[in-house]
Amino acid sequence: MSARLSETGAPAPTGEAYAAGSSRRIAARLRAASDGGAVELVDRDDGAVLARAPPETIRRERRLGGLPSIVLFPGGWRFLSHDHDAVDALLGTEGSDRLHRWEAWRPQLVLVVALAFVAAFAVWRWGLGALVAVAVAFTPDALTRAIDEGHLAFADRTLADPSGLGEDERDRVRRVFGRLDAVAPAARSGAYRIVFRAMPKVGPNAFALPGGTIVVTDELVRAFPEPDVIAGVLGHEIAHVAEAHGLRQVYRSLGTYLLVTLIVGDVGPVLDDLLLEGGLLLSLSYSREHELEADRIGVSLAARAGYDPAALARFFERMSAGDKGGGSSWLSTHPPTGERVREIRRLAEEIGRSGG
Repeated sequence: MSARLSETGAPAPTGEAYAAGSSRRIAARLRAASDGGAVELVDRDDGAVLARAPPETIRRERRLGGLPSIVLFPGGWRFLSHDHDAVDALLGTEGSDRLHRWEAWRPQLVLVVALAFVAAFAVWRWGLGALVAVAVAFTPDALTRAIDEGHLAFADRTLADPSGLGEDERDRVRRVFGRLDAVAPAARSGAYRIVFRAMPKVGPNAFALPGGTIVVTDELVRAFPEPDVIAGVLGHEIAHVAEAHGLRQVYRSLGTYLLVTLIVGDVGPVLDDLLLEGGLLLSLSYSREHELEADRIGVSLAARAGYDPAALARFFERMSAGDKGGGSSWLSTHPPTGERVREIRRLAEEIGRSGG
């Protein structure tokens, strides 16, 4: 291997580099050091040497399918490249491609794929719910707060503008929110908070993030000035937070991804991007079960705070009819249906008969 490294025409595979503990991608390449005794990881933009090590101290993970070659330097630097032949030529193939060649043998590949599908179906059918519950229970508060901040920043970059509401309009909503907060279950991360954004493309809307942040659009406040309706909407969103519906949907959507992670190794930078920097939560829909549960809890919270529990049904009816900008959906996560309206009215009547 040292003879190969000393050659002036040694290959220089290109790819991406990550520092230890970082998810920031750096365009990089590998090269043989000029003295022929080491391999260098080099920034492709400015030529800076990010890491340097003798070849015998560099670890190369086994290749799997179409995934990139992964080269690990002492100190934690990681290099990913699809220039497999160039990586082979620079570092050698001792043991690194044995599994890759075994995968390519068709009878065994068919068996591996079949077993993978069977295992994935078994986990999805019988184990995913339990795994999601465990993941939610052990999610630290610091992570949920970071998810809130990351997704709020994403919304500000893509969908939202600073709120144009007057202070009196905000105070009207804050008073409703305060009364709901006083009777609501404890927030996972210590406290609920409300923020306002102008989101004309979204319309009359509110959505909750798992750490307790509830985003209310200017369009909702102006289209629905009635405190009872605002209480129904906010109660619904508080329920999503209290029951960790957002986290559950995230973990369910990432279930397959996390299984792959267990098989192929650490792909943490991608997970960091999805959870903390991307708009994953904003693209997910709650399940029918979660929506009905949030309706039930939200109606109860509104009644306990002294508001009309049937007002949430009026909100859905007006949104469905297109009243005051209601042609815009309450995000894709809140489909206004006749079934939900009937159930909300039934719950409200039940609360009224029981005296709240």
